[in-house]
Amino acid sequence: MNKRVFLIVAVTWFLLSFIITGFAQVSVPIDKEPMHRLKFENEFVRLFDVLVPAGETTKYHIHLYDGVSVRVSNAQIIDEIMGGERTPFEIKYGAATFGVRPSPLTHRVVNSGKSDFRNIFIEILAGKNTTPAVEFPILSDGHVILIDNERVRVNRLTLKPGESSKLHTHQMRGLGIILYDSDIELIAHDGTKRKLEPKAGDHVWQNAGTTHNIKNIGSTVFEAIDIELKL
Repeated sequence: MNKRVFLIVAVTWFLLSFIITGFAQVSVPIDKEPMHRLKFENEFVRLFDVLVPAGETTKYHIHLYDGVSVRVSNAQIIDEIMGGERTPFEIKYGAATFGVRPSPLTHRVVNSGKSDFRNIFIEILAGKNTTPAVEFPILSDGHVILIDNERVRVNRLTLKPGESSKLHTHQMRGLGIILYDSDIELIAHDGTKRKLEPKAGDHVWQNAGTTHNIKNIGSTVFEAIDIELKL
């Protein structure tokens, strides 16, 4: 009798373990993952504001498209591929990275550190440009190119208090991501001025042909990442 009870208990635990493991391995589309908050979408991109609190883990979720990540925090994370490797990363505030997706990626992010992990992730929905490459001038002398490939060009603009960028035209459509809370003045090509107070992680969509310059009217450094889409 005791042996029979033992076998029943053992089988029950095995089945429970199998069920729990099965549930743990379930994945969701990226826009259904609770910590990936969809903030902007058009025919070209989707922008997610990702926030993983310290000690928390996202659900397994699926990446189908190439994308750019802009880090808006310092953090320690573990990238865990479903059924594969667990890779630790030291995240640096202001870093920008490009991820190519020749095939779907299913993973989750473990925040293994003591601070929240915040990441602005931009999915590039449109396909690759099949027309001959066109060389576009850099935005202005104040922009430093971080990434330049067949899909995107990613720049960093840094302005000290009182500094202004040169008047520049966005020849390619794309997104600007603000890295720190700022006070700026946006000056259009016709001289029209707008005062703005963007917050860290805010974004702005730029249509091709947008011309302006930016003045830092605040008391702290203004820093932004410009993502130009080669579409």
